Amino acid sequence: MKWLYLLLDIGTFLGPFFLSFENNVRYRFAWKNSLLSAVIIAIPFLVWDFYFTSNGFWGFNHEYILGIYIFNLPIEEVLFFIVVPFACTFIYEVTKYYFSKVNLQWLNRLFYMAIPSYALLLTFIGDIGYYTVSVIISSTLVLFWLLKNSNLKFVAISFILSLIPFFLMNGVLTGGMTEAPVVWYNELQKVEPRLWTIPMEDVLYSFTLLVANIILFEKLQQRKLV
Repeated sequence: MKWLYLLLDIGTFLGPFFLSFENNVRYRFAWKNSLLSAVIIAIPFLVWDFYFTSNGFWGFNHEYILGIYIFNLPIEEVLFFIVVPFACTFIYEVTKYYFSKVNLQWLNRLFYMAIPSYALLLTFIGDIGYYTVSVIISSTLVLFWLLKNSNLKFVAISFILSLIPFFLMNGVLTGGMTEAPVVWYNELQKVEPRLWTIPMEDVLYSFTLLVANIILFEKLQQRKLV
């Protein structure tokens, strides 16, 4: 089914798009900054993606993509870096509204310890590869960026909630519901264990992508650049 990856992108976008018009969170007023932050953060991720695809660290199953490429990346993969941050920034805005009166200090402290602990776990459970090393480095840099912006107290809860659609979408992409994976990984470049069909490294990859987007989004919102 060549439309599968594109349908996942569209479904990821349409949910928060239609919910943006409700009168509590009113996410529609944040679209510009959400999309701008997604585009900016997408640039280094696309470079990363391009390099890893070119060197066979991961790749894409032609049975599930349209065959339209930007450089060597399927158009669906490029859209991924726009629609997923857009959806997860929506989750962040929702948590700001519904958890505004909840004391999240204890959760944030645990979260700040959990990310490096998870990174350390990856180094002990098996042979590591370039993908493992790259997510450990990138997630560490983003964690330091987050700690410098400690006023962003809703990041932890929003990332935890985003793990629900993360496991659903990545589960499909990595073959959890298809005969073959949409996105395949070179086993030599990652640790062997997986979470369902999802590489363990993808948790830190998701953290790096989503938290970087949220931090930049908040800076754009506060400074009202657009």
